[in-house]
Amino acid sequence: MARVTELFRALIGTVRWHPDVAALTLIGVVAMLLRLAFLYRVSVILTGDSQSHYLPGYDLVFGNQFEPELRRPPGYAFFAAGTILVLGEELRALAFVQHLLGVATALLTYLLGRVTFGRPAGLVAGLLVALNGALVLVGQSVMTETLFTFLLVATLLALLVAGRGGRWGWALLAGVALGAAALTRPVAQALVILVPLAFLAYTRRPWPVVRGTALVGIGFALVLVPWMVRNLAEHGTLSAAGGLGRSLIARTIKYDEGYFDQARPTADGDLKAEARQFIRGKRNTIRNSRSVRSTQAGLMKEFGLTQAQSDQLMRQVATEAILERPAYYVEGSLKMAWQIALGKPKEDAYSERWVMRSDKDWVEQWESRVDHLLGPSTPAEQSSVETAQWLTEIFQPAALGPVLPILAALGLAASAVAVRPALVPGIAGLGILLASAALDGPVPRYRYPLDPLIALFAAGALALAVAWAVALWRRTRATDPERRAPPPGSLVSPAPVAGASR
Repeated sequence: MARVTELFRALIGTVRWHPDVAALTLIGVVAMLLRLAFLYRVSVILTGDSQSHYLPGYDLVFGNQFEPELRRPPGYAFFAAGTILVLGEELRALAFVQHLLGVATALLTYLLGRVTFGRPAGLVAGLLVALNGALVLVGQSVMTETLFTFLLVATLLALLVAGRGGRWGWALLAGVALGAAALTRPVAQALVILVPLAFLAYTRRPWPVVRGTALVGIGFALVLVPWMVRNLAEHGTLSAAGGLGRSLIARTIKYDEGYFDQARPTADGDLKAEARQFIRGKRNTIRNSRSVRSTQAGLMKEFGLTQAQSDQLMRQVATEAILERPAYYVEGSLKMAWQIALGKPKEDAYSERWVMRSDKDWVEQWESRVDHLLGPSTPAEQSSVETAQWLTEIFQPAALGPVLPILAALGLAASAVAVRPALVPGIAGLGILLASAALDGPVPRYRYPLDPLIALFAAGALALAVAWAVALWRRTRATDPERRAPPPGSLVSPAPVAGASR
């Protein structure tokens, strides 16, 4: 018993003198145990987009032609290639590294909370990320979410550290991380406009703001510009990725029925009008299919266009339709943003992924050169479905409905008054949410990279509420005359009145 008491006192002492170490250890252990318990119970989860993310990296390692689709930036392909080089081509090795990134994301979420709302909020947010079943699922999936989530949180933390300390190394690191995030998901490019805010949150002097912003820009350009130049040479477009045209067509047709209702006369040689008519004729196909890929392929075949040309034409057609009803587009985008924030419990359930895995023959879906990686699930994996489902249901943000998004919104509003540095990750998350809804539609998985920020601001709202309540209680006690006056019969002498004779 004495030994237990001694260990307990040592633990309390560690927490008291090293609170950050204790918090990081707790979050890391919880996150790692949950992910290890999940990793070897289930097969790697595949989706219809997995091969377009993974195969370019596989080809890069094994000397095949490196040709990612124009709409796919190469960030995830480089990540997959690095994993293959270090750990081999088994897909579970890729999932293992992604789970390590999931653990790192939970730790970075604590640190981000530490520099914004304080340790308690950081601890709560870090634990919510560690237990997040949706993030565990995407860590087991061959998709970009886990990598992008890690890079997003790392970028925001590096920006705030650079803004607070003014060190050029952190600013350059933030730019590199932001460039890597943009090469994983192009929507990260929207965060460039927030870079000066990270420095303005700590200083109003022009030179530190200009210098820090310039250093972030240099790091960002070092990563992104080479790929943009490559796309200019290969596809004739100076951009990190194409695909905006496809996304906008999906946004205006697949997820909305308020566009392309009216037929228009077309004149000979009017390519945009002919393309609009072609796309309008594919409305039912677009709405009933998973993506707009077949429509773009048909457009390329019909008019003899390249990937870049067809995407540019689709973007022009969709933009023209949006400009006909701009208010309707804004209203719809706000509704879709709220749908993304709420999430869908069904989308976050492992049972749905298991059905997808067992119902599809992925060998037929993928290229033959990786058939050896796509075997059927084993009997052990089949018997672990219920356990895997339980592990991901320990905490599911979507199961709470609007609770976390509302708390996060309150935390963002409160940070404008009480915690100005927190505005940087808050506005960043809100910007990515709105951009995703406006450019792509209410795709449920677009919430996953935002889950750490939603958890952070929900925890921040609670921390601020508790702090304000305690401050109000203390102020009330300090100003209450009945509490300050001694009770009747007390031995405490009343304080002398100023100016009274002795």
